[in-house]
Amino acid sequence: MKFRLLSTTILMMLFLPFIVNAQTSTISGTLQDSQTKAAVVKALVSVDGTTLSGTTDVNGVFQIQNVTYGAHTLTITSEEYEVTDSSVIAINVKSAKTELGVIKMNQSSASAVSANDIPVVTISEPSEAGDDGTGSITVLNASRDPYASAAAYTFSNGRFRNRGYFNGNIVFMNGIEMTDLNNGRSGFSTWGGLNDVTRNREFTFGLNPSSYSYGALDGSSSFDTRASKQRKQFSISYALSNRTYDNRIMATYGTGLLKGGWAFSGSISRRWADEGYIPGTYYDGWSWYMSLEKRFSTNHSLSLTQLGANTENGRSGAAVQEIYDLSGTNFYNPYWGYQNGKIRNSSVSVSQQPLTVLSHQWNIDSRSTLNTSIGYQYGIFSTSGFDWFNAPDPRPDFYRRLPSYIEDSSLAAEATQLWQSDESYRQVDWDRLYEVNQNSFDTIANANGIEGNTVSGLRSRYIIEERVNESQKISFNMVYTNTITDHYSLTTGFSSKYQKTEYYKRVRDLLGGEFYADLNQFAEQDYPGNSDALQNDLNNPNRILHVGDKFGYDYYGVVNNKSLWVQNQFRFDQVDFFVSVQGNATDFYRDGLTRNGIFDSSSYGKSTRQMFETLGMKSGATYKLDGRNSFFANVSYEHKAPLFANAYFSPRTRNDVINDLKEEKIFSVEGGYVLKSPKVKLKATGYYTQFNDGSQLLSYYHEDYRTFVNYSITNIDRRHIGFEFGAEVTLGQGWSASTALSLGQYIFTSRMLGTITQDNKDTILASNETIYSDNYYVGNNGPHSAGTIGIRYRSKNFWSVNLNANYFGDNYMGFNPARRTVAGVDNLNDGDPARAAVLDQQKFDGQFTMDFFANYSWKVNNKFSSLKRNVFLVFSAGITNILNNKDMIIGGYEQLRFDFAEKDPDKFAPKLRYGYGTTYFISIALRIN
Repeated sequence: MKFRLLSTTILMMLFLPFIVNAQTSTISGTLQDSQTKAAVVKALVSVDGTTLSGTTDVNGVFQIQNVTYGAHTLTITSEEYEVTDSSVIAINVKSAKTELGVIKMNQSSASAVSANDIPVVTISEPSEAGDDGTGSITVLNASRDPYASAAAYTFSNGRFRNRGYFNGNIVFMNGIEMTDLNNGRSGFSTWGGLNDVTRNREFTFGLNPSSYSYGALDGSSSFDTRASKQRKQFSISYALSNRTYDNRIMATYGTGLLKGGWAFSGSISRRWADEGYIPGTYYDGWSWYMSLEKRFSTNHSLSLTQLGANTENGRSGAAVQEIYDLSGTNFYNPYWGYQNGKIRNSSVSVSQQPLTVLSHQWNIDSRSTLNTSIGYQYGIFSTSGFDWFNAPDPRPDFYRRLPSYIEDSSLAAEATQLWQSDESYRQVDWDRLYEVNQNSFDTIANANGIEGNTVSGLRSRYIIEERVNESQKISFNMVYTNTITDHYSLTTGFSSKYQKTEYYKRVRDLLGGEFYADLNQFAEQDYPGNSDALQNDLNNPNRILHVGDKFGYDYYGVVNNKSLWVQNQFRFDQVDFFVSVQGNATDFYRDGLTRNGIFDSSSYGKSTRQMFETLGMKSGATYKLDGRNSFFANVSYEHKAPLFANAYFSPRTRNDVINDLKEEKIFSVEGGYVLKSPKVKLKATGYYTQFNDGSQLLSYYHEDYRTFVNYSITNIDRRHIGFEFGAEVTLGQGWSASTALSLGQYIFTSRMLGTITQDNKDTILASNETIYSDNYYVGNNGPHSAGTIGIRYRSKNFWSVNLNANYFGDNYMGFNPARRTVAGVDNLNDGDPARAAVLDQQKFDGQFTMDFFANYSWKVNNKFSSLKRNVFLVFSAGITNILNNKDMIIGGYEQLRFDFAEKDPDKFAPKLRYGYGTTYFISIALRIN
């Protein structure tokens, strides 16, 4: 029904009668090197807010046709030059031909590395985020928007999320959407380390329309890595750092578009560190890219691109403040210890998910294009950790080892001293684990389900397990654009995506033992004497495990999505506006590959297919007061299908779907003012977004029920409101200043509902339990507010320096919903300090940091004029947090485990993460083009 409504809506929009012809002009000009007066070739000159553009030829001449009369802004993009004649920013078209004359450009940033290319590192999971774990999206034109630039780079040190959205931005690679269909995240790690070939990007901020997608709440980003779009060059670079990795080497080659219409580009890099900034961590990553393109004519081109990044890194973990205080550092890491004198990390993340894209571009005529892409992505993402059977918890930060838990004062004092003075006491004791396993002789009867088959030997009590997501994703995307008249353009797209992900555990290391058994130790206390209940897989009972064997759980998550969207844009002398609509059909199901001994009837085979048809609409208008001043307003309303990751009570063990699974409803509006003048760029935006009917799944040990539980939360409503401001001012003589400010408030606006199911029983322990969550802040999600002030000097001698002062505030602890229930405060009266301790939400202190960046580009030809090709040596350096602030909490959450009996929130204290102190990144690059 909804898709029929969508089809009708799209047909109406396709034949909108609001089409008016108007006078148009041809804009032309010449780009010239400000020193050598040589022509600047292959620079893109585009008319902001339109699809109109032109590329400079061998003489540096560009031409843009069909530009309507009135005020416009031109943007010039070049890999090797920057605009110096600012009069081209704002133009007023009044005649059939508009000649801009010669536009001078500098090479100072031509081959230089900008501050945006220096990776910024936080302690968030690097394997799931960007090049260095920032989770931010590097964008091409952020530098043209002072606020967007700050949000993407400067604020990322504080783990800032723009507008507080969890998955607010969509990323495309050669037309293929990079979103994981199961959890809604973008796979930034896929192109980590490929800085040289991911420069050609288009970015849409907020609810604005884009030329390649319907967009998302926080905009969208599109990388174009086709070979013909890469600069003709050979480049090799080396970087030294003290962050997630210490070293990076990268080599890139591109032919540009050759005479026969062929183009090739390739890049390879390695990033590594024996130990990162945090003790016990390490990093080893290889990245590669290759693209081959054939341009058959001016109308058709075909491109094949493959890229990927194989990374392995030893991770760090959050800890309670007590441990940070005892160890004397805010960078304690519970995941590592020494084995035979060498550092070994128990939590290792591995990512290997290469992407292959075949794309075709058809320039149908001078006004219309059709871009088609087919993508295939496959590989694994895994994280290792301890598993144990009938043995004590091996983790060094286990709460029973903390002095605050030990009731005997003398034993507590002894533990305090060990924590403070003995480094090995606060580390993983690898030798003890091996010793336990090598003294653990055991016999398994009827092994591997074979009657009478007895296996004896060293049965490991401790192992290292690997939790694996092994996925394959097939994507198809088609986008058609037609500038129908001088005032009206139509863009429409269709995509189909299929993703099948296998979730399982496998044995990574037996730690000195000879085998492990695929048995559920937690079922012993719930089902005494029931041997079937102990089996993780009744189809293979008493299975003997060796390194590489799957165990515990094994199932597929299968998601299909089809999307159809259309966007109409209208442009007039003083008013632009757009109307867009999108429809999605999403279905998913779970396919169990093992028959769990407790849920033997609901764990194996395919679940019922969940199907959702959703609609989204957005519209906006821009009023152009003149060529420099404009006002805009956009509005959006959409339904989104729930994610597979949040849809099941316990996807590891059974097919049961959570109660009352609903589509999430999202309403968003934004508006603001933009100034673009020769001296000042300024943008101010206000926004309001309301989310309704969200859902989430949590799993943890419930202290009151004394069992592992699955906590399904529904009726999640939250409101995000805020103000964004960015400005850049040219001060003259090479000096400029910039500032950016984000003031946000993200709060929950409803009483959520929680349903608790026992993990090892088909028992509902609580159904639709009220969670008094209204007016709590969205926590563990970065600061709600951030600001920066920067000063920059750019010398005519091709070097520049930049200094920024930053502030992060309104950062809140992620709260435990189970504490905000009747059970959480039972027998605690109003006014009781103990009640306040349970219910209050912690706000972290605001923090101040400073960053410094410098670069220098030397054109070697100026010294050695006999060189036949342009040769550049580029030096860059960045220092973040130069004041060495080590007290900045970038993330924190209350543990889900809670002492319901004593109502003591400190028994399972919150876990925190701190941002790095002073870090640096220094690089040198040789580029020949």
